[in-house]
Formats: sequence, C-alpha cells, structure tokens
Amino acid sequence: MKSNLFLSPMISFSRTALLQITTILGLMASVGLPLSAVATTNGHGETRSLVEVEGHSNCATLKGARAGIEMRNRMSLSASAMNRGGDTYDIHHYHFNLALTNTSTAIAGDVMFRSTVTSPVMDTFWFELRSLMNIDSVQINGTRYLPSALSRLNDVVRVPLLSNLDAGMQVTCRVFYQGTPPSGGFFSGVSSAVSPTWGVNVTWTLSEPFSAPDWFPCKQDLWDKIDSVFFDGTSVAPNKVASTGLLIGVDTLTNNRRKYKWRSRIPMAFYLMAFSVTDYIEHLSWAHPTALANDSVLIQHWIYNANNSSGTSCLNFNRTALNSTGAMIENFSDLFILYPFHTEKYGHMMAPLGGGMEHQTMSTMGSFGMDLIAHELAHQWFGDMVTCATWNDIWLNEGWASYGEYLHRQYVVSQTSASDWMNSTHNSARSSTTGSVYVPASGVTNVNRIFSSSLTYKKGAAVLHMLRNEIGDDSLFFPAVREYLQAKRHSVATTDEFRQIMEQRTSVPLQNFFQDWIYGEGHPTYNIQWNWRDSVLWLQMSQTVTAPAATPVFRNKLPLGLITSGPGQAPSLIQVEPALGLQRIRIPRQVANVTLDPSNAILKGTASSISRLANLGVGLEELNVMNFNPYPNPVQGILQVDLNSAAELLLTDLSGRPMNIYHGHEGKNQLDLNLPSGTYFLQAFFPTGLRVSRRIVIP
Repeated sequence: MKSNLFLSPMISFSRTALLQITTILGLMASVGLPLSAVATTNGHGETRSLVEVEGHSNCATLKGARAGIEMRNRMSLSASAMNRGGDTYDIHHYHFNLALTNTSTAIAGDVMFRSTVTSPVMDTFWFELRSLMNIDSVQINGTRYLPSALSRLNDVVRVPLLSNLDAGMQVTCRVFYQGTPPSGGFFSGVSSAVSPTWGVNVTWTLSEPFSAPDWFPCKQDLWDKIDSVFFDGTSVAPNKVASTGLLIGVDTLTNNRRKYKWRSRIPMAFYLMAFSVTDYIEHLSWAHPTALANDSVLIQHWIYNANNSSGTSCLNFNRTALNSTGAMIENFSDLFILYPFHTEKYGHMMAPLGGGMEHQTMSTMGSFGMDLIAHELAHQWFGDMVTCATWNDIWLNEGWASYGEYLHRQYVVSQTSASDWMNSTHNSARSSTTGSVYVPASGVTNVNRIFSSSLTYKKGAAVLHMLRNEIGDDSLFFPAVREYLQAKRHSVATTDEFRQIMEQRTSVPLQNFFQDWIYGEGHPTYNIQWNWRDSVLWLQMSQTVTAPAATPVFRNKLPLGLITSGPGQAPSLIQVEPALGLQRIRIPRQVANVTLDPSNAILKGTASSISRLANLGVGLEELNVMNFNPYPNPVQGILQVDLNSAAELLLTDLSGRPMNIYHGHEGKNQLDLNLPSGTYFLQAFFPTGLRVSRRIVIP
C-alpha cells in the first residue's frame, strides 16, 4: 500500500491547500531537496511530481479531515509503542536537518539516525512516523528505498532490506520527508500560534508522551536513550531556531536564511528532543553551583523580541524571573547532585503554550512564574537525567518536579511560602478520593490520566514530602535521593527501583508505605483521642478512608506535637503509627496538649481531629495494653499471646475481613496461624469494653 494521497484530477486545490503546498516546497528548497523528489499518485495509478498536479486536488481538505482522526488515534497509542515494530535495534545518534517557519507546522528536510542491530537477524528496518508526513525516500546504509518499497500501517513504517543485518551490525537510516503534522490541543507534536500577549508567531514542538512521530521518524522507547542529538534548523531571518544542547554556530545561507546548529552529547529520551522558531532575543546568565568552584553553568534564555501593549519589552517584563534561575540551579545542585547537563547549558525558549515542557537543557515556556521555572528545572534531574521507565511511573518525573517547587520555596524563599504551597497541594490531592499515584494499566494510554494534576503531580509531591517524614531525617533522605540519581544517571527508573534504593540507603522499610500511598488509593481521615497520666501518654487512634476497597488502612508515621507543662518547655514532636488502635508511649514530663500533624506533613482529610479523653488508660486497661504484645512478630506457625484477663481475640486481614476468632484466657495462649504471607491485625476485646489492636506480620 502506498502512503501518498490519491488525488482526483476533477477537484481543484483550495487557497489553504495551495498555501500549505507552497510552504512545503519552499521548505524543501531551503534544505536542498529537489522538487522532483516529491511524487504522488492520482486515481489512475499515474505517478507525477507534486508540482505537476498542484491544480488537481483539495489536499488540505483531506489532510484536515484526517488530522482529527490522527489526533484521536494518537491519544490511544500503546504505552510501549516500540512493541508495534519490535525492539530490534538500539539508537545511538540523531541528526536533524529541517527547514522551518514560525507561521506553519509544515516541516521539510531529512533526519538521520544511527543504531545497532539487537535482534539475531534483521530483515526489515522500522520506525514510527505519522501517515500525514510524506516520505520521499529512505536511505539505509547507503541504499535508497523509494516510497513504493515501504510498508506503512498504523503510523509504523517498515523497510524490507535488500540484505539481512546480523546482531551487532551498524545501521544508518536517513529519512527524507515533508508535510504538515496533525494538530489539535496541548499534546500536538508541532504547534504554530500567535502569542496573545506579545503578538509574535511561534512554531514549537511537544512530543510527550505519544506525539514524537507527529514530526520526526522515531522509536518511542523510554529505555532506549539516544547518546547524542544534533539539530540543524533553518528558517528565514529574523527568525531564530532554538533547540537542545549547545549552539555551535549559525550559518548564513541564501535568500535571507540562517541555519542554527545545536549539538548535545548527553543521553536523551526520545520525547525530550525539541525546537521552537520565532524572532527571539537572547539573554544570558550563569549559575555557580558549589560543586563547580572554578566554573559556572551557562543559562541561555531565548525570549520574544517584542513589546506588550504597554510598550514593555518581553525581556524586561521577565528579567527578574529569568535571573532567578541561577539560584534555583545552585539550590537543586546542593540538594540533589550537580546540575547534570552543566557541560552544555540550561535554558528557556518561549512559546505560547499553557505551561511548560522540560526539553533537555532547554525548557519550552509559556510564561515565567516562580513555580513553573522551578518545576521545569527540577525535571532536568527527575525526568531528563533519570526518566520514568514506563508511563505508569510518570510520577517519578512529575511528582518530583512538583516537589521541586516546594523545595525551592523552602530553601530559597521561606518556610511560610513552602507551607502555603503544601496546603494548596493537599487541597488538590484530596479532590481525587480514588485513583493511585502510580498509573494503572487501564490508564497508561490516556494522556489525561497520565498527567492527572491531582494524582500524578500534586499527590505525587505530597507523598514525597510524606516519604521525607517517614524516613525522619534529612541527613538520610537527601543522601538517599542523591544515591538514586547517581545509580540511575542517564537511564530509566521504575517505582520499585526508587523504593529499593531509598530503603537500602536509609534502612527504613518502605513496602507498606509505597503499597498504601503510591499503589493504593485515596487518603485517610484521622480521629485521635489522648490522655496523659503517670508518665504515660495514651493514644486511641482510628481512621476512615475514601477508597476502602483499594486501601482499607494507611500505614505511615503520623507526627504529633506535644506541649508539656512547665516554664520554658518548647513543643516537641513524636511519630506514631495511626494503623494501630491503642498506643502507650512513656512521656515523663506532664503533657498539657497534643496537636495533630502541626506542620501539615501528612495528606489527610480536613475533618481529621484530636481531643483529650480523660479516662483513657485508667485501671485494668493500662495493664492489659501494656502486656498485650503477641510474639514472635513476624511469626511463622505459632503466635504466643499473654493476657492479664480473658479476652476475645479477632484476627483480620488489612481490609478488616475476619480470618479467625479465638477465645483467649488469662495467662499464656498459643494461636496456630496457618495463613498466607501478609499483614494482619489481631484485636483483643476485654470485658471492660477496651479494644487493643496489634499488627501481625507473616513473612
């Protein structure tokens, strides 16, 4: 099947179609493609050059009709699109040579990429490219393949090779193509629009998560990072072409054209390659991280060369915000590791999109709010240097980048500012009473679920802050984060790999925490009663949850603030386990008041409460609670339970489902726990009405 549109000689081109064709032809000429290379087929099977038939079809109407279909189709692409062609090669290098304008999404030129065969034998080379993009020819290791030799189905292009390639052999593929990519919405691969504030036309790309094939031949494989990316973008002056990596030169060409040559030699995920085109002005600044004592990091801002309606230039309007980037790089380099692309640069390229996108070394920015700058910058560590291994794990990108907003406020602005941010984040996270931070298989092809603001971004950030509380010591937390970044540097990471590294570095068990807060759903509302008597703080704790079928109980540390009696007594903090019912903590100094989560570190329902119960822990209850400690725990086989009085013992699973009932007598009791591995709760009901609960683990 041929990919070219079948043209009817009885229909004439619309004015829009002629404009698109003229744009494409001009772009082709600007990068040296011969016009005769572009061929199409009419309804009678005759092949003609595009120039010969440009009066014979309403091509724009056909493309416009298909654009809507393409937009819908790419929203439902496989989360691992590489499986559509097979993981048969490893990409090493890309070299783009594209002609671009700031008024159209039309692209013309060629892309070369080098790779190594990983399958035992390769008889067909493949890549992804939207069917709206016309391929003029493909060269593989010097052999030219015309469109008639290609197979195109579901945006996968297959090239049957004239001779097989064995594992380990090198493949150089060069694709000559042109066309107008599909458009429609934030997640379009290429967009072209006018900035409503600054009045400039801009064309820019955004490939994440499934839109890279909109504009270049690619392999959508998060695991296969590209070792180096060269981007040559040509446009008519005064346009400038921004991209990733270092700008090594600008070539002046004929007809007032300029070629901008960008080079990056640091591994890059396929969706982080990008460009933007408009009339930019360059503003430079530098960061001076502690780890670069005798050097600095170049910060390259490409800002609209325009004024707003008040006559203020775009640069002057944003200058203060832009100049704050250096302090952010320095702060994150101290908290995490040295800015990972310091040998190249960090920068911003403006485009009229709603928000920003963390293209490697050069974020695309719609504006320059403090949180947005911090968010996209934090992505350079979390998302760019260490990329989520699957779209299920996208919270490792977006949750961390969002938490970067908090960390900038905490360490550079003020704790009050950071606390305000966390309060707002909790409000957003609470709006999703179900749904997990980890994207389930059912949502991994849905961009709205992948990039859920309340779950992926806000709850992801809130849970990272809770993880910091769970570990309990910044001198453990941040070194563990640094170890994670170093271990997965310029690679990919799964949620479980992140958990394992944090556990290994801190010696804090985190499986229950991740099960409840990352893979689980919803949040708890706590109700706590307390009393202090005879140097003992008694706590009766309960929780209601928003998604009991998914997460019946949340097992995390919960901070409580203690105010003790006596002059000059500063408030202190203790950590308790809210999954346990009644708890006894020795506090020698009299406790005057207990507050729930005084720094708002824990995501919880707004109705959470704490109050004093005067008779809590009085009489026999104290003795029973003090001695109700089943052992051994963890246990395999027989569980020993010592009781000071008779009690009914109820064993439940985490959902509260009864597993067994035992009639406990005063003295020693032996319970035979012949149950699957897991976590259970053993509750003792005493004649006085007291109920005590203990968590039991069967390994």
